[in-house]
Amino acid sequence: MTETTNVTSERPEGCPVVDFDIMGHRSMAESNAAFAELRAKCPVAWTDANGGAWVVSSYETVTEAFRNWGAFRSGRYVRSTGGLGGSAGFLPINPVPVPTTALMIPEELDPPLWKPYRKAFVDLLSPRAAEALLPRIKYWATKYIDDVIELGKCDLVSTLTSGVPGAVVLEWMGFPEEDWHRLGEAVHNMAEYKPGIPEGPHYLEEIDWAFGQMEAAVTARRENPSDDATSVMANIEIDGEVAPFEYALGMVNLAFTGGVDTTTSVASAAFVHMDRNPEDRKRLIENPDLIDRAMEEFLRVYPPARNHGRTVVEDTELGGIMLRKDDRLILSEVSACHDEAAFPDADKFVMDRFPNRHVAFGVGMHRCAGSHLARLMFKEMLVQVLERMPDYKIVESGLREYPNWAMLGGWSTLPITFTPGKRVL
Repeated sequence: MTETTNVTSERPEGCPVVDFDIMGHRSMAESNAAFAELRAKCPVAWTDANGGAWVVSSYETVTEAFRNWGAFRSGRYVRSTGGLGGSAGFLPINPVPVPTTALMIPEELDPPLWKPYRKAFVDLLSPRAAEALLPRIKYWATKYIDDVIELGKCDLVSTLTSGVPGAVVLEWMGFPEEDWHRLGEAVHNMAEYKPGIPEGPHYLEEIDWAFGQMEAAVTARRENPSDDATSVMANIEIDGEVAPFEYALGMVNLAFTGGVDTTTSVASAAFVHMDRNPEDRKRLIENPDLIDRAMEEFLRVYPPARNHGRTVVEDTELGGIMLRKDDRLILSEVSACHDEAAFPDADKFVMDRFPNRHVAFGVGMHRCAGSHLARLMFKEMLVQVLERMPDYKIVESGLREYPNWAMLGGWSTLPITFTPGKRVL
């Protein structure tokens, strides 16, 4: 895999133009402030940065665009002029150019082809199917805390928030346990990838290796299916025929990359929040019945998937602005979640906020199919840390944010100290 330069789009005439570089935001605070300014100035505005795109930032316009799949599409081959939505190796659902060749199915499909693949995903990750994984979620959360509980210190990312989703998802998919750590690290590292960083070449090599493992797994399951989720995706039938290999591989890719690091992101954010806002931690410890509502507020304030890309396939008006065929869109979930028009005191964490119609899992036909599983993993990690490490304290000197807040937000490292406890298993 090689890095690719941005594709430059011709600026539409007579449109609101802003200087907005989504890849220039080096911290959560900087990203949030930039989107707040943009919402106040113009919720649909053009930027020449990142190859040229419309940045959509208000709750109303973001949700409208997500729901209008007929005009704003996710497919890789929908852009007639090539480039960001064409065959240049870019992932069209990403808000900025990211070098990749691997499909993500069904997120990169549009109707009618989208429907049977989406149904397969929904069946695999239904509430009932997710609940069936709860014993394994509890086991891995307990096991990983056991590994450090007697030490009184750990990196909460590598120990828990990355470890638990990685173990649960990769076990469910049938990958060998000896590969879990490296696979999880490959995805976690790419979540913080930014062109030009010293670790970039290594990160790209590791994600290439991970894609190779996925390809080998699909090949093996097509020849000898087992009872894991990868076998289901590898052998899905569409209209009575086994799906093309690249589409089956794309389903495995989405389950793997989407399942491993997004939960890591929001869980890490919650633990950082509770360290910096001890009154919220104290309230949750004393009132555990508030955890479900607190989780939704963590998701609203710290949505793991912050922005997504779309391609305009027909001239369409959005927010009073006429968008042209082949334009690119950046739809900002994080900006929508912080919109005062939709959420009173939007910049405040309101633990018992209700209703809470956040869009952290997206909106419309591509809403995250794994949201049920993500919530179960997130909750178990919250519960166990609050019960077993209630006095944890972040070592601020070792806390490191992602250098890239364009699509995913999170922390690379989250070192903590706490009063040692006893193992459970």
